[in-house]
Amino acid sequence: MSPVCLPMRPLVLLSLTAALLRAQSPAASVAPVYITATRVETSVPPVTSVSVLYADSLRARGITHLADALRLVPGLSVVTSSSFGSQASLFMRGGQANYVRVLVDGVPLNEPGGAINLGALTLDNIDRVEVVRGPASVLYGEDAAVGVVQLISRAGARGARGAVALDAGSFGQREVSLSGSAGSDRLAASAALGDRTARGILPFNNGYANRSAALSVRFVPDARTSASVTAHWQASTYHYPTESDGTVADRNAESTSHRLALAFTGQRVLARRLTAEWTLASSEYDPRANDGPDTPADTLGFYGFYSRGTVTRRSADLRVTARAGATQSVTLGAETSRDHEKSSSLSLSQYGPAAGAFEAARSDRAVYAQAIGNLGARVSYQVGARLDDNSAYGTFRTVRVGASWQLASRWRARAAVGTAFRAPSFFENFATGYVRGNAALRPERTRSREVALERGGDGVTVSLTAYQQRFRDLIQYASSPASATAPNYYNVAGANADGVEFELGASLPARLRTRFAYALTRTRVTDAGLNSGVGATFVLGQPLMRRPEHSARFELSRRVAARAELALGAAYVGRASDRDYAQWPAAPVWLPAHTLVDLALQARLSPVGARVPVSVRLRGDNLTNVAYQGIFGFRAPGRSLRAGVTIGQP
Repeated sequence: MSPVCLPMRPLVLLSLTAALLRAQSPAASVAPVYITATRVETSVPPVTSVSVLYADSLRARGITHLADALRLVPGLSVVTSSSFGSQASLFMRGGQANYVRVLVDGVPLNEPGGAINLGALTLDNIDRVEVVRGPASVLYGEDAAVGVVQLISRAGARGARGAVALDAGSFGQREVSLSGSAGSDRLAASAALGDRTARGILPFNNGYANRSAALSVRFVPDARTSASVTAHWQASTYHYPTESDGTVADRNAESTSHRLALAFTGQRVLARRLTAEWTLASSEYDPRANDGPDTPADTLGFYGFYSRGTVTRRSADLRVTARAGATQSVTLGAETSRDHEKSSSLSLSQYGPAAGAFEAARSDRAVYAQAIGNLGARVSYQVGARLDDNSAYGTFRTVRVGASWQLASRWRARAAVGTAFRAPSFFENFATGYVRGNAALRPERTRSREVALERGGDGVTVSLTAYQQRFRDLIQYASSPASATAPNYYNVAGANADGVEFELGASLPARLRTRFAYALTRTRVTDAGLNSGVGATFVLGQPLMRRPEHSARFELSRRVAARAELALGAAYVGRASDRDYAQWPAAPVWLPAHTLVDLALQARLSPVGARVPVSVRLRGDNLTNVAYQGIFGFRAPGRSLRAGVTIGQP
């Protein structure tokens, strides 16, 4: 079925987005202050869609990985390749998997070019996850083409407390985590350690191990200054027996990674209405792949592959905000960054070993401005612009304009338009050898529209969000370039993504709460570029791969006295297009629709006010044991049960 584009008239693009009230599930709610949406503290309502996931509520329900948490947000599709810890990609509002900038405390975790594997990212020492849907390059630069996901560390609490959490479940799942915090008004710290393992769902070579450590220190030297230092370290290993088409055949393939993210952020009040803020960020990502010969006799064809890589990203951002009155503010910012990537590989085959090496770097300087405020008692606005000057692809301009109208005491309308971009990856820009990069590549660019109408209060909220997005200058690989020295990558393809997001939240009698969310995501290829054939990645007039057109989630929860809460959820994922790579050329296929049922129970065993509180939890995923695939040919987990206990105060 070919997708139908929504009309282009702005007034037809209706969006109704409301924060679910306290009656909503605590796992997905909207915070009163939106740091990620504006990068400044303001009470002015945001002009784009914002959701906040509170990590304590997620952990109480047995959700410890970022990928699982993001499934709760409408308009987001998380696709995993197989078992626990496997490759996980995020498609927001139909955009590419490299169109969302993911940060922790302002530190970008994406590789240059936007790629990121969410499979091993955990919520250790995280306070909340803020999700901004809509173009965000004005504030965050490259890779924020359709949105931003930011993990924000926990701040230390007054006094001292700590907790140990133990979990075990199906498929050999084991988790141990330690957390604690201590502090005063001037100095506070929080920390967490995590150790997770799983046997996996496939018959052999499917283990997963993840170790993490996180630290956050906040200090307030005087009444005008505050600063924080945060660190997040992670080491993970995932064993996979699957070939490129999903066949279970390899007994020793594995991927490992180490990640370290460091941030130094702060704020200084320069004058009564003038504030300076800064972010110094550093990230290092070290991926590895090991796939040696399966046996001593494995010497035919291509029988071994090893790769090593290091990606470093350093940045410094300084912004100054001037305020006028209670809500008006103007922010001027400047950012400088440098990215570096180095990798090596060794391929073993019957034709002899083949070694490869790659190294590249690029730098970026940017200036940006943003104005936020109210026009009278009923209208608020947000306007921003940015200019990036990159050593590889030159200058690029982005803008965002939005407004909000208070129509009545409980009704609000809003509208926003904006542009954003995704920078070429290092390999697309700088590759040499058999594959040649293109130094003349332009960034992929997006243009988006969003309009909203909101209502809140009375214990019932309803939201409906609609948007239009246009993706242009998409970069494609040419297997047969015009000449032996011509590059393999060109800006040639285009696609559209239009959609609607609906939410309903209500508190019911008998301490019941309900939440329903639905997303319609219609994508269409408008320019197939270099692709040809029905099995190509881009097929003119057809939807983009692995983006379900329909998805929905229903949740019903009940609090039992003050000690326990039971939550039952059902997530529907509609059919999505994919390709069968077991044959050549690849054949178009459809991933069937499926519904997954989950259950979460949390209960406090200790009395209220106990010095050492004790709580237990039980989680069940895919309770009906549905057989489904996120990627064609790759099996996804069946029924999974997990139980845990927490001793102490996290």
